[in-house]
Amino acid sequence: MKRLIINGLVVTETRAELADLLIENGKISGVLSPGAITHGVDEVIDAQGLIIVPGAIDVHTHFTGSHDFPEQELREGTRGAAAHGVTTIVEMPHSLPPATSLANFSAKKSWLADNCSVDYAMWAGLDGCNVHELAALDQAGALAFKAFLCSGAPNGEATDEKGLPRLDDDGLLRAMRELATFDGLIGVHAENHEILIGAGSEQRRAGRKDARAHALAGPEIAEIEAVGRVLAIAEETGARCHIVHVSSARAAETIVAAKTRVRASFETCPHYLLLDEDDLVRIGPNARCGPPIRPRPVVDALWQVLLRGDIDMIASDHCPYTPAQKQAGEASIWDAGMGLTGVETLSPMFFSAAHIERGVALSEFARMTASGPAKAFQLWGKKGAIAPGFDADLVFYDASQSWTVSGANFQGLGKWSAFEGMRCQGKVVRTLIRGVTVFQDDQMQVEPGFGQFVTRQV
Repeated sequence: MKRLIINGLVVTETRAELADLLIENGKISGVLSPGAITHGVDEVIDAQGLIIVPGAIDVHTHFTGSHDFPEQELREGTRGAAAHGVTTIVEMPHSLPPATSLANFSAKKSWLADNCSVDYAMWAGLDGCNVHELAALDQAGALAFKAFLCSGAPNGEATDEKGLPRLDDDGLLRAMRELATFDGLIGVHAENHEILIGAGSEQRRAGRKDARAHALAGPEIAEIEAVGRVLAIAEETGARCHIVHVSSARAAETIVAAKTRVRASFETCPHYLLLDEDDLVRIGPNARCGPPIRPRPVVDALWQVLLRGDIDMIASDHCPYTPAQKQAGEASIWDAGMGLTGVETLSPMFFSAAHIERGVALSEFARMTASGPAKAFQLWGKKGAIAPGFDADLVFYDASQSWTVSGANFQGLGKWSAFEGMRCQGKVVRTLIRGVTVFQDDQMQVEPGFGQFVTRQV
């Protein structure tokens, strides 16, 4: 099957230009001058007036770990991903049971195979006891390995059966030594456990149950200290490391400075750029996440890191708790599910805030949503760019259309949003995955199970 896309503004790694795209057998075979091919194709797609960007790769999703309906969430939530410009997800290990063993990883993989409408990769989890299985998990297709340096439980245990326990420093060192032997990637939730437990206990002893108490229970220094520790061990072991959901500009600057000696990458999330601590107080439980949303000066400083081109990627940290799980925090913030919905707002909210409002170049938008994650997670060559040989994962934006975020319209079970009521300029009107139109005219065009498993391209 040959498809030709004409008249679109095509965004590559280096520029945005009017070009035609030739797609053969699900891959891009040519980025062509307009009108270079006029016949000999099976389908012509006219993208007049539209911006074509590479499909977003969301390296941080929790479809299977937020509530007790993982298969339904995968079916419905990944449809929402496709409808909003995310063409590949990398699913975290949280599930019942968590993907910390080869058997559990394989069982979870079958859930995704049966239910995903987008392409998918998988994290495995580090629990301090499975170092001997990491190489086998890598061979089974684990794209990266997740570690927590903190836990909501004072003793460091997992807070529920779907989660992972805190990894102590010895466990972190041993895991990174092993990962370095096969060039595996560790992804770290980097917050200092003792600081969090101390700060949280102080708020609870004072009887605080309000949203600002949650912010005070997660001070920025906990993130800054833990990031430095991860980087030191990465330098010692030579392992590749990725820091998830960075909310602190100081932590981000620490990672940027370390890149001369450490193979490190990091992500931030739209909520750390578009919301501040006052919004957390206003919104309440629906804005509870970890690390917490930061004060305005920290948010502004993080934008400066981004505008300099130093943020590697944007990810959602999608946690689709049910509305009831979030509303449980109305009386006490400590009872609200920890995390935000995000896969359906990741690409469009960032497109609106970064490109439309702040003038970030389209090529930079594509870098942070597609090529950056593809390179850090070794999907490059298959995913992440509009270039010959890559999968034809394409998202068509109509920058003239605007819409209002409403959680009630989300496809997944997490029908709520911390961005509720915010206006978004730019709308996804069509999505292709491997050359197939999966979303068009506000309708899904494929069935659950269309997604394919993707692994490291090395």
